[in-house]
Amino acid sequence: MSDWDALLGAALVGTGRRAVPGDVLAGVVEPGSLAVEAAEAGVLASAAVLATYRKAGWLPPTWRGEPPAPAEPDQRPECSATAAQLLELLLDRGVRVDGGNEMLAGQWLRACVAAGRRPPVRLLVPLLQLATLDQGLRDDVRAAAGPRGAWLAERNRRWAWATATDVGADVAERFATATKADRLALLTALRRTDPAFARELVERTWAGEQAATRAALLDALGTGLSDSDEEFLESALDDRAATVRAAAAALLDRLPRSRRAARMAERIRTLTRGDGTVELPTELDAAARRDGITDQREPGHGPRASWLVQLAGSAPLPPLPDLRGAPEELVAGWTKAALRQRDTAWLAALAEANPSPELLAALPPELATPIVAVRPTVDARYAGLLAACPGPWPASFSADVVERLRDVRTDRVLTAAYGALTERLDPAALPKVEGWLAETSHDKRARRRMLRGLAHALTIRRTIQQEFT
Repeated sequence: MSDWDALLGAALVGTGRRAVPGDVLAGVVEPGSLAVEAAEAGVLASAAVLATYRKAGWLPPTWRGEPPAPAEPDQRPECSATAAQLLELLLDRGVRVDGGNEMLAGQWLRACVAAGRRPPVRLLVPLLQLATLDQGLRDDVRAAAGPRGAWLAERNRRWAWATATDVGADVAERFATATKADRLALLTALRRTDPAFARELVERTWAGEQAATRAALLDALGTGLSDSDEEFLESALDDRAATVRAAAAALLDRLPRSRRAARMAERIRTLTRGDGTVELPTELDAAARRDGITDQREPGHGPRASWLVQLAGSAPLPPLPDLRGAPEELVAGWTKAALRQRDTAWLAALAEANPSPELLAALPPELATPIVAVRPTVDARYAGLLAACPGPWPASFSADVVERLRDVRTDRVLTAAYGALTERLDPAALPKVEGWLAETSHDKRARRRMLRGLAHALTIRRTIQQEFT
């Protein structure tokens, strides 16, 4: 019996029935150094000493597995110490920014990747943890973390989104047998690197999938979509499930060179009169319904006009006409088509004629900002367009925005545009923001609070810019 077992037995049955051996702590403490009066106290004291001794002398079990292969080398140099300290402060909330630190962390990661650098290894785990919760950061973290982040992700199932996609011999089996969520994640990752192979995996299991799964798989094919997917999507228009047919039609809307797009264009041609005007459809035949034209009303349009909007929204865009004299049904349809097909020339023309947040958000900053800059009035509509205008904004536009907002008496416009200002305003506008804050009366507490937050965000963004330039 060990010394520990002797102590445990005495404690269980009582010291009146079982005495503790006098040498239970022999070799652990000097004889007589543990002076206690009662036997019960002696048991407890001896147990405390022996437990500490046992812990101090414990040896971990010997691991007999095979060590994993190390991560692939990352040839990018590590970022500067200042940049690393700033990222660490953003991750552990050492600094806080209105609207959340995630926005600035994302800008830090994108700047780091653009500069050809990498974050320090010690911050890879916090980055993986952050992007596990905030899916909008996953692409940025994956790119910044590099092969070491992918290596770490293989050791934690929660980080599976960051693992390197292995297109090996077992990928088809994994795609066929994994859970629905894992299959969709695998498919999306494969579409980024080998879209044709990813589509082939879908085709192999297509016949045995449930309708909800088929629709979800089609949605995942939106990543890496190209004309090579057209044949498979065309066949999906005959699927027995309406949700699957709708998903296929939505993807074909983005392929202006598809057979379906050509059929839509032909339908519009048959409705076009000799003077260039377009008649409204009188009915929908079975072929049009197969192509995804529905009875759903478009906002502000009746049933027949809604059909024409859908036809124009799914057809190839024509050469740019004079939008001022075009029928509103065609303009509504062309707007849908331009957004789906990401036709920059059409998007810019439509936004110049009638700017909307949706159109501006689809444009690059160099085309969107001049459209907002010429808005005559700084009101709620201006704030909505500003909030949709993508960034980063040019320095001149940023300075103009600050000057125009300073002249607004109420805080409603500033409040509506505040999130966009913290994220997209050029850091060169910081002196103007600080000057605005200094001139703002102390009784305007809400405005001063927003301006302090804006100045704080711009200061951090300026530091990021300086460290990666």
